[in-house]
Amino acid sequence: MSITKDQAVKALSRSEALFVAYSAATRLPYVMCDEESFNDQAWIFSTEEGVKEFGKKKLENKELLMGMKYDRKNFGQLYGTLYAIGVNSIVWNDNGESCEVDITAVAKQADHSKLEPNRRPLLNPTLQLSAIYFLQEMKRPVPMEEHVDIKAKEEELIANLVKSEFLIAMNVDPSDPKKISVPFLKNKDGKALQPFFSDIIEFQKFAKGKKEIRAAKVPFSKVKDMMVKDVEAMVMDPMSLNMIFDKKQLDLISNIRG
Repeated sequence: MSITKDQAVKALSRSEALFVAYSAATRLPYVMCDEESFNDQAWIFSTEEGVKEFGKKKLENKELLMGMKYDRKNFGQLYGTLYAIGVNSIVWNDNGESCEVDITAVAKQADHSKLEPNRRPLLNPTLQLSAIYFLQEMKRPVPMEEHVDIKAKEEELIANLVKSEFLIAMNVDPSDPKKISVPFLKNKDGKALQPFFSDIIEFQKFAKGKKEIRAAKVPFSKVKDMMVKDVEAMVMDPMSLNMIFDKKQLDLISNIRG
């Protein structure tokens, strides 16, 4: 007996735990574009075994997935993340039976329209989605000629980069607010990278537990101007997408008109 949409919505709202397919390429929920509806789908399972089986099938196409468990108390965080990355549809899978439902039937997106524009949390779902599709394809370990529509995916990503705003992290001395420094990370080669963030969720991942960190909002064209001299490059969303841009790349992309 197939699953109905009502049953899927109930399970996605009331289950004790859900298992979400995550992409190793992005460290974010795995997203698929349906060939008929063009819905941007996230895949959620009732069991750990279910998401593992899905991962095995995707591995045949050189796509590396992992399962992420969400307890019911964290469902709000899950659906907030799906909205933030541009997902509009969920495929619910229970013991091999699946059913697609609109994300709005499961959870409502927070309404920030009544807030002053400068107080609205930064979200870039279109940018996030284009970055996810690009990285999921680009990081498949296949010869370049076997990548599917990689040029088009790259062009869409760049178009979204140049018209988006970002958050730059800053350390503010609590005893002297005028004393500001820029946090940086080191990659496996020991090179210093300066982080910047495509939305408030990614910034909060980085700033968690660091009371001294603040954020400044800038357009992409100004990101390169925020790069301090002691770093090798800028890294966008280091906790997930981890996209690295050196100054030359930032200059080239900034000169493109979206």
